[in-house]
Amino acid sequence: MVMPGTDRTGLAVPLRRALADAGWLPSGSAAMAPSGRGDPGAGDGGAVPVVGVDLGGTKLHAVLYDPDRHRLLDRVERTDPRGGTAVTSQIARLVESLTAAAGLTGRPPRVAVGCPGAPDPATGAVGHAPNIPGWDRMDVPADLEARLGARPLVHNDANLAAWGEHAWLPGRGGDLAFVAVGTGVGLGLVLGGRIYAGSRGLAGEVADLPFGSDPFDPANLVHGPLEQQVSGGGVERRYLELAGRRRPAPEVFAAAADGDGAAAQVLDELGRLLALALRAVRAIVDPATFVLGGGVGSRPETLAATRRWLARTEGESLQVRASAFGERAAVAGALAAAVAA
Repeated sequence: MVMPGTDRTGLAVPLRRALADAGWLPSGSAAMAPSGRGDPGAGDGGAVPVVGVDLGGTKLHAVLYDPDRHRLLDRVERTDPRGGTAVTSQIARLVESLTAAAGLTGRPPRVAVGCPGAPDPATGAVGHAPNIPGWDRMDVPADLEARLGARPLVHNDANLAAWGEHAWLPGRGGDLAFVAVGTGVGLGLVLGGRIYAGSRGLAGEVADLPFGSDPFDPANLVHGPLEQQVSGGGVERRYLELAGRRRPAPEVFAAAADGDGAAAQVLDELGRLLALALRAVRAIVDPATFVLGGGVGSRPETLAATRRWLARTEGESLQVRASAFGERAAVAGALAAAVAA
């Protein structure tokens, strides 16, 4: 498996410009483009296109960079709940649809896929991904290769989100930990300028941290004790416990802003648990920066609540910021990985 690092395609410069033009990067970020081939303002004369895919438990997002026309094309679908080959087939169809829409037939793109769980580099199976059933019993890269005609990179989505923050926003610090909170919770690490996934791809599985709920309760062995609370579903369950009625997570955030006491308590508890998780990670790998992302993690209310709890014990010693890419962090990292494939 190729580890992201060197731009092997000459697309890093023009792709960075495309991301900036599309509003994905902060103002002025395009000027920080690394050295490489190609004119940042034009197509790359027949360069191979790249596709980044972010597979979540509920949503599948794919983005193609067309180097001939210097543009991004993207598609979003609901993830096929059947999992297994239904999802690999869905990814392949999405890539084919983007390639056809860009008029790039006959030129298979380089593809990188970010997914929940832990891809095993030896077997290709993806464990610890209960929202994608069946992927723990199949060779995912091999199945995708048969459908795409070329072998894609398959990484943990939080790892790719961390890589995207590192690759597209240089100069923002050294070692980095990306904490993604959405359908579930995950951690991506960039240490020493490289993705760190551990010996079996299990580094960063913070859903298993033994707090938030009883780690010995069999009900918490699938999603993990921390994920039972620190996730969109956790926000919704806790609000139901406190208020006696159901609300989707975005509505809980809105209710807190409108003065709903139960909703405010849910967000405060979310910040407390995230602060505990960040302190646990800091005790082991001590990254220079923590980045919060995902549909729940990238919200300013989540960052504010986490910082409030950290300030009680850490003062200003632990640096935490929101993702520059928001919910697009994993797909941005997948694009960076595809460039280096």
